[in-house]
Amino acid sequence: MTPVPHSSHHHRHLTRLLLRFLVYLLALFLVCMGLWVNDNFGEPSLEQVLYHLQFGMEGLVDTDAQLIHTFIQQALLLPLLLALLVVGFEFVSGYYLSRTLHHPAGWAHSQARRALKVSYWVVSHRAPVYVLMSALAYFCVQFSMLAYLHSQFGRDYFSEHYLDPRKVTITARQPLNLVLIYVESLENSYRDPALFGSNLLASLDDLNGLRFERFRQAPGTGWTIAGITATQCAVPLKSVSLYNGNDQGHNIKSFLPNAVCLGDILDGFGYRNVYMGGDALSFSGKGRFFLDHHYSEVYGREELKQGRSKADMNFWGLYDDDLFVYARARLQALQREGKPFNLTLTTIDTHGPDGHFSRHCQQRGVTDFAGIVRCTADQVASFVQFMQRKGYLANTRVVILGDHLAMSNPVYKQLDSLEQRTIYNQFIGLPSAQKLREQVLHFDMLPSILEFIGFNVEGGRLGLGYSAIKAPKDVDMALPKATIFEEMDKDLLNESDTYLQLWKPPVP
Repeated sequence: MTPVPHSSHHHRHLTRLLLRFLVYLLALFLVCMGLWVNDNFGEPSLEQVLYHLQFGMEGLVDTDAQLIHTFIQQALLLPLLLALLVVGFEFVSGYYLSRTLHHPAGWAHSQARRALKVSYWVVSHRAPVYVLMSALAYFCVQFSMLAYLHSQFGRDYFSEHYLDPRKVTITARQPLNLVLIYVESLENSYRDPALFGSNLLASLDDLNGLRFERFRQAPGTGWTIAGITATQCAVPLKSVSLYNGNDQGHNIKSFLPNAVCLGDILDGFGYRNVYMGGDALSFSGKGRFFLDHHYSEVYGREELKQGRSKADMNFWGLYDDDLFVYARARLQALQREGKPFNLTLTTIDTHGPDGHFSRHCQQRGVTDFAGIVRCTADQVASFVQFMQRKGYLANTRVVILGDHLAMSNPVYKQLDSLEQRTIYNQFIGLPSAQKLREQVLHFDMLPSILEFIGFNVEGGRLGLGYSAIKAPKDVDMALPKATIFEEMDKDLLNESDTYLQLWKPPVP
């Protein structure tokens, strides 16, 4: 029998070690990435992850440097180090055991060698396969993989219930201007004194607007651009697969080009739509959304920073106190122009995982995340009070919305202790509207906002939304089923040809 060359045996051993290293690395990456996502964003759905991967990671690298640093450390370097340690242990142990196989030793050395041999057997005997299977199981649970698989084969709920706004008659009753403020991750839980010792949102509550106590978060609405899309277009946001591979990034050049959204409708009635936010327009496709839906002015971090250094901004961009300075100035200019307008704002200081301490809030002695929430609420309330002093509420209505429920932040354990969490909202203006119910979803905001600012929406339905506000002369307002949330929770994100059509470029 021809002996196996030593070099060939050595080559096979190195190849085996390399394969095992790669399997360990993949498994540890899945686990560490899941933990990193959980620490920074809570428990996002797979739809949210896929959306950002294929339609909007641009802008993240230079938006939040700390976020990128922690990702490199925790999701890339840590798995690499752990995989090297495990494979290194396996290599050194195997080498030592083979070298000492025929060497006599005392009792203590023999026992130590036996313990090492057992450890080596555990690590070398299919351990990479077991570790990878465990990591995949964790990953599937963390990102609701079963729910995602269900969505690929379930009923097409969207096609059954979507009402194209083009088929609905919308008439101007006595249309007023709109100021729409999305407050980052603002939810009603912050009003609970049992959790925080006092109502952190008391200044907003004191505005005495109309409020829906059960604003619930349906699937496809749980992050900022998704919440904006759902409230303005009455559709969820989910990953789309119109094209395969690299063609997708090339072909998707518009944001829901076939959807009719709030900006499109108001533009048709002569409104000027203006958006202002402190973070980058490029991240998550936010700037593209507003520009594609008839916002004629769109301002983000780059447009508003005006020579500010990185030290003068947070990881995402401008602090909220600086944003409201610009918003006041732009609002005054819009009022002077005398034409109908919609001014939409998004705040950022209450963004997880740690929040951001603006100069204004620091001067007020804020030192923790609960203080940031209170300070942000006070700044929004101050902006509305500024409008009251100027007399702007005579021709303008204000809608304040949390964009979605809070994700991972320093007080998340308190929030998560509640059986049901709901999103903060308030409609401020003349008390001529009738509230139809307490439970609302993001999709209901499109027809509700239009009714609130002086339009009649035939039947009260647009997209997936049902108006929760009825003007005095409205008749035959449709009402949603009592089980609408449960049905959406089960089937809304299922594959839908009708939904895909909203993303396809219009036919010339």
